[in-house]
Parts: sequence; C-alpha cells; structure tokens
Amino acid sequence: MFKQLAVVCVGLVGLSLQAKEVQTFENEYGKVEVPVAPECVVSLHDFSLTIQLFELGVQPCGSVARKRLWSDPIFRGVQHRFNTEGLTYVGSHKSPDEEAIAVLEPDLIVGLSFQSKFKAKLDQIAPVVILPTKKKTIKEWARQLAELTGKSDRFEDQQKEYDWIISEFKRLVPEPEKITVTTLEIYEDNFQLIGRGGLDEVIADMGLGRPQGYLDAKQGINYSLERISDMDADIIIDTYEPMLDSREDTEDFRNSAQWKNLFAVKNDQFLYLNRSRYGDSMGGLIGSAYLLLSHVAERDFKKQ
Repeated sequence: MFKQLAVVCVGLVGLSLQAKEVQTFENEYGKVEVPVAPECVVSLHDFSLTIQLFELGVQPCGSVARKRLWSDPIFRGVQHRFNTEGLTYVGSHKSPDEEAIAVLEPDLIVGLSFQSKFKAKLDQIAPVVILPTKKKTIKEWARQLAELTGKSDRFEDQQKEYDWIISEFKRLVPEPEKITVTTLEIYEDNFQLIGRGGLDEVIADMGLGRPQGYLDAKQGINYSLERISDMDADIIIDTYEPMLDSREDTEDFRNSAQWKNLFAVKNDQFLYLNRSRYGDSMGGLIGSAYLLLSHVAERDFKKQ
C-alpha cells in the first residue's frame, strides 16, 4: 500500500548544510528513498509509464521502446503527442540496457510489476520504484506516480475529467449492463483478450456488460480464429498500432468468414481504434472514455 511521503534533508559538508530533499516511498515492493523533485527519470515502459510522465508534465530522460533491426525506436503512445527529441532509448521493456541507463546518471527509475526482477541490478544505478500495475487500477498507480514526481495537482485534474465522463455516460445510458462488449487484440492468425489504453478499466467503470464467452476465457492466452464466435458481443473493440503495421498484418484475420459472421461486425458495431493516442495512462483512460461516450451513449445501435 502506498503510504504518505515523508520529506527529509540529508548531507553535511564542513560547517554548511548541503541539503537534498528526499522522500520515502513505500509499497509492496519495499521502501525507497527518492528525490522530491527528480531531474532525470528513466521509464521502463513506454506505453504505460513514459506516456503518463509526459501527461503529468515530466519529461523523462530515458525510456524503453519497441525497436526493429536498423530502425529508430518507437516510443508507443508518445511520439504522436509529445516531443521526444530529448528522450534516450534504453532498451526494451523485457531487457532494459543497464549501460545506457547508467550513462544518463538518473536520479529515479520507474518500472511495472513484472519488472521487479530488474530492481536489484538497477538499484546500483539509481533508486528504483516498482509500481503495482498488476494488482492496481491505472487510476491507483497513476496517482502514486503523480505523488512520486510532485504532480498531484495535475493528476487531480485528470481524475476530475475522467469522473465527469463516467457520470455523463451513466446519465445517458441507464442500463449499461445490458450492453455487452468484447475487447481483444487480433494478431495474424490468433487473438488475445486485451483492452489497450485502459479500455477494460473504462468498461468496468461504465458498468457495461461482457458476453459469457469472454467471462469464461482468460486474458494473456492466445486463442485461435475458431474461438472468435465465443467472444461475439453487441460491440467488439480492437486497437492497432500504425507504427508497427499491426493493421496490415491482421487483414487476413478480419477478412475471414468467421470474423465477418460476428454480430458486431455484421451490424457495423466493431470499433477499430488507433491506440497510438491512448496509452495505459490517465490520458488513455480519458481518451478511451470519450470514445465510448461517443460510440455507445450518443448513437443508436443493435443488441443481440
């Protein structure tokens, strides 16, 4: 659990006090002494952390990214929205480059739950904070990141806007649980149940329903095309990343008879959204919520 931050001053040189403000951050990954106003933050995940830092007004000095051979790195969810000229590529989210991080001399490194295995080594470079992204909602860990970087006021503005969208949706849609939604991600010959850009969180907050096939299935597992009919719903949502050619790579799947026979597809209730604008962040939640407000609350559509 995130506990209230404590500010202390450390450091004595001669007769003068050399003060450096630090704060104690504590959660299930332990206590970490971090600077109150970090000047060089390294992010271990572009689509979740780097984008949220930019949204808060904190420009990280380094970030992991997607990178193909002989190509420039792609900072997902960031490049279409913010200036990344001063952002240094430090490897992938599965294998961050320790040497590249050390060269930056960061005073804070931030990672996701599954990256706790990197903490011991990276702690030798700078304080490492692992956020409980696996167990907490985006809203919960984004609040922690805002407090960690001194941007709580900006976070509260984001939270206020998001809460308004949810309340407006519920005002316009009196029985949202009767509308079923499937969120997935299509690959070349299979799919997973994933709602990028916080879509799954938005759907839960709006009170929308899920088809039984979706409830019976598991996230993080690849399912074959033959299983797609089990996920049919009033609305189906997928997201694509244009910088990775994911729309082109999945065209055959979307041209299959199984796909075209789905209720949502036949009734033009398949939403195919560009996720480069919507990271797993507060901005992503807000953007995804506005999309659902427009596509669901402000239009007539058919139910199964």
